[in-house]
Amino acid sequence: MTRINSVDTIRGLSLFFMIYGHMILFWLRPEDQWLKFWLFAFLKPVGATGFLFVSGVSATLAFKNNQFSQKISMTTMKNIYLLRTVFILIIGLFFNLGVAFTFEEGNIAHIWSWNALQTIAISLLLLWPLLQTSKKFRTILAISVILLNQILLNMLTPYKGQGSILGFLYHLLFNPSDQYVILNYFGITLLGSVIGNIISDLSKMNSQEKRAFLFNDMSIIYTFFVGIMIMVFGIWFQFPNFLNYGTLSSFVYSIGFIIAILTMLIIIEVLEVFKTKKSYRYLFFYSYYSFTLFLTHNLLLMLFFQQLDAYFTIWIVIVFFIIVLGYLLRIMYHKIGMYASVKAVLSIISAYIVTKIEKKNIHTILAD
Repeated sequence: MTRINSVDTIRGLSLFFMIYGHMILFWLRPEDQWLKFWLFAFLKPVGATGFLFVSGVSATLAFKNNQFSQKISMTTMKNIYLLRTVFILIIGLFFNLGVAFTFEEGNIAHIWSWNALQTIAISLLLLWPLLQTSKKFRTILAISVILLNQILLNMLTPYKGQGSILGFLYHLLFNPSDQYVILNYFGITLLGSVIGNIISDLSKMNSQEKRAFLFNDMSIIYTFFVGIMIMVFGIWFQFPNFLNYGTLSSFVYSIGFIIAILTMLIIIEVLEVFKTKKSYRYLFFYSYYSFTLFLTHNLLLMLFFQQLDAYFTIWIVIVFFIIVLGYLLRIMYHKIGMYASVKAVLSIISAYIVTKIEKKNIHTILAD
């Protein structure tokens, strides 16, 4: 499948924010925690939303590409997709287990916690049966589940920590409520899949056809302005509540921001304002190794735990890691390629298992 520079850029930017946001959060001295507020206000919503949004875009692009090329049967693709997603969920649960014993004093209840991997896995599992539905239906469903999230959160919060059914339901949907709660981010994944449909149509055209589509169909341009309006509404709604991560205002603001930035990059790419392939190259590596980076960067978080100040030392270390990590990713890409990508390796393993099972089933049928 041809990689889309705009999509890689948003995913790379999201990972960039997540990685260095986590580093700053863990490395800052306790007396400099005021910076944490601004990180949560601007970086975390964009990083989290962008990561889930692009997951929906990528799932749709892969689905549409295979539907168009018919390289493998849709049944085989579905099985590979679902198995890879189950692998991601298992990794996510083990990640939660590690967090439970490292930071939560062995609290087993933390195993069911909405970190990025668990939320992505379950969102992608829920997304598959919806990929053939209309863009309008998915948009309405996305808005509905985001609103439902807010309604259920208000209803169930009084039961937090209780052993009742409603307490269990709160834990199931909102543990913890300031992370990647499933209803909100499943809605984001759905919205990403809608944009993925439009990008898929564009990816099959040559340069001239893309320009004609851009100005004749206008869907990308309209979506850009819709994104701007959503972002402005998120800022205005209960102002200045959008600065508090986890609030509805912050969530709406981040949705609008990601939609506006992605569609703007698509317009730039289509019009060839400048050479996007070279301009976005650094962020491409963050996108290509997104799952690998998400898992491995956690090993660095304890390196300078609460030792660096917000005015000088934190920025020296961060700039150092930006330069070194970019250099290492470049080398890794050219020397090892996809075999250093957790996502690619999971896809290879899933494809191998599915094809083995399908061949065995075919042989069994023929034997009968």
